[in-house]
Amino acid sequence: MKKSILGPMVAVLLALGFAPVTATRASEAPREIAGAITVDAKKIIELITTTPDLAIVNNRKPADYAAGHIEGAVRLIDTDVTAVSLAKHIRAKDRPVLFYCNGLRCGRAAQAAQKAVKLGYTRVYYYALGMDEWNKEGLPVVR
Repeated sequence: MKKSILGPMVAVLLALGFAPVTATRASEAPREIAGAITVDAKKIIELITTTPDLAIVNNRKPADYAAGHIEGAVRLIDTDVTAVSLAKHIRAKDRPVLFYCNGLRCGRAAQAAQKAVKLGYTRVYYYALGMDEWNKEGLPVVR
């Protein structure tokens, strides 16, 4: 009878520091970013109503932004996120900032949030489900 080596192999990988991927498919963005707080649509509504200094950064392409975005969002595609470009919109690194894109299949917000955390921003919110969830919930957008 053959013995399965899958169990011991998983134990060895975990002992070596390999962790399971948090995304459900390899092509998806992570659901969590180290140093950031993952939020859903309900939490964003709460943040908008209770955090007057919240900066909202849309990390989508210009056409996606024009098709509809969360009110008050500035567009800054993830590849343009640098210390200088973030400082134009978020001067204080302790100011709360929310990053979002089209959702898990997009991944731009994940990249932008990771960059912000590495640059020292301390109140980073990451909307992993992005506009996919926002639109499904029928929440308002600005065009």
